[in-house]
Amino acid sequence: MSELERIKKQILRYLALKPATFWELINYQDAHLVNFLEALKELLKEGTILYQKPYFKIKELKEPVETYHSPGCLFCSPFKDNAYWEKLFEDFKRLTQDRPLPTSDYDQGFIRPEDTMKRTAFIYERGDLEGTEIFILGDDDLISLSMALTGLPKRIVVVEIDNRLNEFILKKKEEIGYPNLEVYNYNVIEALPDELHRSFDLFVTDPVETKKGLKLFVSRCISSLKGPGSTGYLGFTHREASLQKWRDLQKFMLESGFVITDILRDFTTYPEKDNSWEDFYRTYRIMKEFDLDLPNVDWYKSCFLRFEVVEGPYLLEVEVPANLEELYFDEEAWATPLPSYLEKKNQEV
Repeated sequence: MSELERIKKQILRYLALKPATFWELINYQDAHLVNFLEALKELLKEGTILYQKPYFKIKELKEPVETYHSPGCLFCSPFKDNAYWEKLFEDFKRLTQDRPLPTSDYDQGFIRPEDTMKRTAFIYERGDLEGTEIFILGDDDLISLSMALTGLPKRIVVVEIDNRLNEFILKKKEEIGYPNLEVYNYNVIEALPDELHRSFDLFVTDPVETKKGLKLFVSRCISSLKGPGSTGYLGFTHREASLQKWRDLQKFMLESGFVITDILRDFTTYPEKDNSWEDFYRTYRIMKEFDLDLPNVDWYKSCFLRFEVVEGPYLLEVEVPANLEELYFDEEAWATPLPSYLEKKNQEV
């Protein structure tokens, strides 16, 4: 989706709620003034809206427009004052209560259900959800299902290595009644299927944070995007990613043709109790430095980043890890569980 098309959708969904002044509309999109004016002029020229000073109003819609639903403050008490988002959140919790638990074999862990819905709401706020084709690389958090519950995306494709999650998503897709959700069994070390190249408006991923794994995850996602105006959403931590690694990521994205538009610090939390990953701590490197008890708080948090394609995007050459061990571990992986097959291998040695 181009930036202009996204702005027009943001304008129309707010005007579907009520007439608005020029200054009110500015607050419900975040484009440069020149682009905002271009979008308004195009909508006026098309005859979609009209201007009766001081209000802009919808005149004639060529296709239905979803009325704007405010999720509220996503950092304080989201969804409390809006029945639309509150129902989606309750439906999502019910839908995912029997989700598969994380396995150490794939360095898994999921964020709180409210944080998955917060991510979906933020993507909605930015105009990237409605009518778009979405690529998701790895879906422990089940954001595909929270998006499907809205019914707004045109298409959602999940590529995921864990077949338990794939089967769960397909089962819940039927419960939701959302037909346009596809799932691929996929190992990121392998090349992305040809039919998924340059086919999507946005990607969402929580990459592994090793030097090789991070760029490989992001590169696979970049290859899925259509072109300028496409966007990417990335979960990224300060727990196992140094500032040098953050700098390397930002440089990589800039050279790939993106601009960073948003960094929401510690936007999401990984709940210790819900993940039931107490046994994982036996193999954490950090546990070997001190005689530590298991955590008494939810301490692992993730930032949420948004990138937008300005030119390209360009596919830079990246080194592909030889195996999953090389994918998941580097010198900063201090809270990454040792996969069961590696633990068994070490015991045999």
